[in-house]
Amino acid sequence: MPEVTSEIRAEIEQLVTEHHWLLDHGHADRLYTLYAEDAVSTGPLGTMDGREAVKAWGERRAKMDAGVVRHFSGGTRLAFENGVLCGTTYYMTFRDSQSDPLHPASVGEFREQYTQVDGRWLIYRREIAPIFGAANAAAHAQRIAAGEAK
Repeated sequence: MPEVTSEIRAEIEQLVTEHHWLLDHGHADRLYTLYAEDAVSTGPLGTMDGREAVKAWGERRAKMDAGVVRHFSGGTRLAFENGVLCGTTYYMTFRDSQSDPLHPASVGEFREQYTQVDGRWLIYRREIAPIFGAANAAAHAQRIAAGEAK
């Protein structure tokens, strides 16, 4: 079984951090660059099958006023399972559109699989699993799908 080295850990943690930063700072149209061509993302936003689907979603998201959003994450567990690098990262999402923006809109896990393409780690599978605030996450996903602000 391969070992999760400190270099691999640093690369994956940077990948997850970059994902949050792009989303939180109005650059969702660049999220697709963090995904493999045949990646799949599932969660409150539905299923995005392939890098092009992530790109299309990100382009729509970047054009709307989603308000101020911040993702905080940590506690990343990485392990090779059957030769595939898998990770679970805990997250909290805050939105200024919440009735009390000081309380998280959603708390949960990113359950991911990663693949290396040309020496660079990318997201291969991503499941967004809200543990607390699932109704908030679903309502936000519906507003995004409808093209509504915040």
